[in-house]
Amino acid sequence: MGNEIRGYLVGPMPAKEFLEEFLSPTTIPDYQPLTSFSEGAFASTVSAAPETEAYNPFINTMESFAPGLSFIDTHSNADKINCKAFSFQIKPYVCVYADGIPHDRQSSCDISTTEVVVEFKCEPHHNPFYTPAHGSSRFISETDKAMDTLGQITSYAAAQLGAQYRTHAFSVLIVCEQAYILRWDREGVTVSSAIYYNKEPHLAEFFHRYTQASPAVRGVDTSVTLASVEEASLARLKLDLPASWRMLKVTVPAVNNSDPITLIFPAPQPVGRTPIGRCTCTCPAYDINNKNIVMFKDSWRVANPDILPEGETYKLLAKHKVSNIASCIACHDIPSLPQQAPQTHRLVHAPWVCSHTTITPHVHYRLVLNIVGRESHEFTSSHQLVSIVRDALITHKEAYHKAGMLHRDLSAGNVVIYKGKGILIDWDLSKLITIQGA
Repeated sequence: MGNEIRGYLVGPMPAKEFLEEFLSPTTIPDYQPLTSFSEGAFASTVSAAPETEAYNPFINTMESFAPGLSFIDTHSNADKINCKAFSFQIKPYVCVYADGIPHDRQSSCDISTTEVVVEFKCEPHHNPFYTPAHGSSRFISETDKAMDTLGQITSYAAAQLGAQYRTHAFSVLIVCEQAYILRWDREGVTVSSAIYYNKEPHLAEFFHRYTQASPAVRGVDTSVTLASVEEASLARLKLDLPASWRMLKVTVPAVNNSDPITLIFPAPQPVGRTPIGRCTCTCPAYDINNKNIVMFKDSWRVANPDILPEGETYKLLAKHKVSNIASCIACHDIPSLPQQAPQTHRLVHAPWVCSHTTITPHVHYRLVLNIVGRESHEFTSSHQLVSIVRDALITHKEAYHKAGMLHRDLSAGNVVIYKGKGILIDWDLSKLITIQGA
């Protein structure tokens, strides 16, 4: 993943500015400033060799600066519950958990509840970042070892963002005497400048502020909550899910101005893909108000005025009576605090940025469809296969000629089978044909 993420890195952002931007005391009620840091606080961590000897000194020291967080050595205990889709083990050296999350000192990594991942490297050539010379356009090392490290920390971010409903996440990379703080969102990654954490307070300050910050500022998607025991049990029964599956709850505004739709749905399972882009997550969900099963979609839509929100596209298709489409019964851009919105695109032209790469802005979006179809590869006969392909092509043609809409993403994965017919879904990349470039 190192090579894949490289074009989405923005930095190096001065560490002090990083803290003020993403964990400003103005966003933390009753903020208590850090007063206890002194040079040499992490001497035992910096001097430790090999790197496995650095974890406990780091944990013991950092917990004094962030008493509301639990720092757990997980380097020998991979997450075997949430990360089955990964072809490699997810076992960060240190996982940081919120106060109140039960973890013993030898526990496995649980990426579904991890707040911050801390990774250690003891060899300088493993560092994917370097301090650029004045005027340099690069701060990323492209050696094999550096790319391996970058891929490793990217996979941890992918697992965390995939297993949780988060707007963003922070991670820390420590290489010898230097540390870097990274902020991951669906647009890219903002990387701090190198912090000499045994001499400078910025890393201790980061965790000190983080422990006082609200869940929303930390990156938790507070619009999603745990379902109650009764709601979860009922939804598992309706969705035919095992009793062990964690169930979540969300409310989405209905399109017809009626009462909002409240859904109970299974917690997501992360996949081994770069955590940048639309990052669409779909699943059947139980509508507890109307007592039926619907399709729930959570994604980060491209914030482009030439691309309609998917709910608006469904409305247009329905208005023009396009065949073989689902009905969108609820949708919205998810309201959030400014700190929860993707930030990467906003920072690409900052004076400290080395490479002014193009970052596409995204907006968090949810949509609910009235049907749950079978995947197209689950056809029961060659006749049905030909039939559902024909249905999808009819939809594509009618959308173009009746509604002036081009789907632009016609594929087997975007056709589902419902009551024997092919239904064309996923209109989030469609464009009006009047738009140049459609």
